Amino acid sequence: MAKFITRRLAHAVLVIIAATFLIYLGLFTLGDPFASSGEKTVPPEIQEALRAKFGMDQPFFMQYLTYLQNMFTFDFGIDFEQRRDVADMLATAVPATARLALFAIIIEVIIGLTAGIIAAVAPYTFRDVFITIITTLGIGIPVFVIGIGLRAWLSGEWIFPAVPRSFTVETPWWQEIILPALTLAILDAAFIARLMRGSMLEVLRADFIRTARAKGISERKVIGKHAFRNSIIPVVTYTGVSLGVLLGGALITERIFEYQGLGYLLVRAISQHNNPVIVPIVVFAVVVFVLLSTLVDILYAYLDPRIRLH
Repeated sequence: MAKFITRRLAHAVLVIIAATFLIYLGLFTLGDPFASSGEKTVPPEIQEALRAKFGMDQPFFMQYLTYLQNMFTFDFGIDFEQRRDVADMLATAVPATARLALFAIIIEVIIGLTAGIIAAVAPYTFRDVFITIITTLGIGIPVFVIGIGLRAWLSGEWIFPAVPRSFTVETPWWQEIILPALTLAILDAAFIARLMRGSMLEVLRADFIRTARAKGISERKVIGKHAFRNSIIPVVTYTGVSLGVLLGGALITERIFEYQGLGYLLVRAISQHNNPVIVPIVVFAVVVFVLLSTLVDILYAYLDPRIRLH
């Protein structure tokens, strides 16, 4: 197991290093953010002064190495538009997105696992067909349609505000987070329910389940102890990936609800060619995604020892 963990962590470090380079290279070729401001062209001398101020007059590799060095000290530079420290902006946005992601994951896991188990233990009955129809709709409806619908139908001044106010004292944070979290959870809960149903149906047909039943073990214990642990492996994989994606910022959902997280910040920065904001957010998303994927691999190996051999 120790060799497996070491190998996975080494892979994660290599992927993160390669990703930071490709991200910086891609943004470096997107264009000059100082060439224009709105509809007005910035004079050449001012452009040169701004490039020098932000270190953009240096060769690409010098810029990249400087940025890599600063990144380890959490010095991400200055926002081009507001002249604010990017680290301060991220210090506000990251906890907001983390809170949203954790709420969404909790909701989707509870709903998805419950629905999947209910459908699997009584296959092809009315409740199985009903859950299948609901989850198919959940998967098929685009997330922006779900978000706009929830905002139109459930938002209100006293329950779920339509537009969050950045966790101010006037509105409890939980009221501002419920609708965007529910929007994110609906799609993934449907996926988890389908995964759990299919996985558990396969496990329930296995020989060791028939043996457990033949020994007189209660059906509740067969489902809860024997079938559940072996069925949840694909759900663990999907949930880890889903959490990594959500922690990177839910762009559409955060924009719909004007939720002041990483996704909202990233959309605004992209429209402004604001590289000092874009790069750390994308790098953060990649790092979180890779680390969570590695953690899922390790947990997967714990649940299924056969994987450690590969």
